[in-house]
Amino acid sequence: MSRLFVIGAVAMAALTASPALAETWRLSSQVTPDSIEGQAYELFAERVATYSDGDLEIRIFPNAQIGDIDAVVEQLSAGVIQLAPSAMTFLARWEEDIRYASAPFLFDDYDHWAAFIRGDLVQGWLETVTDASGITVLGDAPAFPRGSFRTLLTVDPLASPEDIADIRVRQFNSQLVIDVWENLGAEVVVLPWGEVYDGINRNIVSGVTSPLELIESTRFYEVAPNIVRTDEYPQAIAFMMNAEAFEALSDENKDALIRAHGDAAAFAREQIFSGAEATVERLQALEGVSYSDGFDTSAIVATTAALYAARDEAGELPEGLMDAVDAARTNAE
Repeated sequence: MSRLFVIGAVAMAALTASPALAETWRLSSQVTPDSIEGQAYELFAERVATYSDGDLEIRIFPNAQIGDIDAVVEQLSAGVIQLAPSAMTFLARWEEDIRYASAPFLFDDYDHWAAFIRGDLVQGWLETVTDASGITVLGDAPAFPRGSFRTLLTVDPLASPEDIADIRVRQFNSQLVIDVWENLGAEVVVLPWGEVYDGINRNIVSGVTSPLELIESTRFYEVAPNIVRTDEYPQAIAFMMNAEAFEALSDENKDALIRAHGDAAAFAREQIFSGAEATVERLQALEGVSYSDGFDTSAIVATTAALYAARDEAGELPEGLMDAVDAARTNAE
């Protein structure tokens, strides 16, 4: 037997014995790695690797490295990336009604909202999105909260809801959210999340809405130090996912993703709801920062309810929306 043959045989045996390279999925994150969301994504990636025995790897691109969320959703639909955790309202280009998943000042609390999201109306919207875009949602979206409650940060203090008319508030590209805040008197400016700090610093906007838990990692308080609790709407992270990529996985790797999502959601939920009070205390201790959870939003809720009622009367709301909201209130009790 020639020496060359022996070397070739050994190399072939080593190649055959080597494990197959792990499949890599790309996850686009809009947040910093040190935020609760960012930490949950890291845990998700670790658990996927564990549960798949190293067969599936999640590579995270934080801080909107791949692009703003609108560009990311396009890449998700095209299969360039496989996961993009964010608000499901960014799927509205394929089902306009899904923007009501983040309808401002419509829901009583998180449980009410979660029951609405899990209901037939919203799940039907998501099926429409999947058919049109190839994007689905991994796991149970309400299980992964995005912040304990929402806040409004402004350059100048707000004494009452009437002062909203004096601010230029940053919002994401949702016509419903824009309409609600304009109805409250604010001037709305659409900016990507990653440009908000600079936008406030350059006086492009003078206010921004944010989950409580993202205030510290974004350092928005440095440029907008007046913070009030608004409870604008409950919010969760929908793990938006390329459906074709998921279906191409083995059953074992599908299960690994689902289990890892459950672990990451549980981590985020525990960190968020157990740490909210400590987050508020840290913000209150910062020099020059003002925080209030006593801001009276009753006038805001009433003004927005009138807007929804007028649209319902005019037939401008999604069919069955208000009935689904009422049913969810009953189911949440």
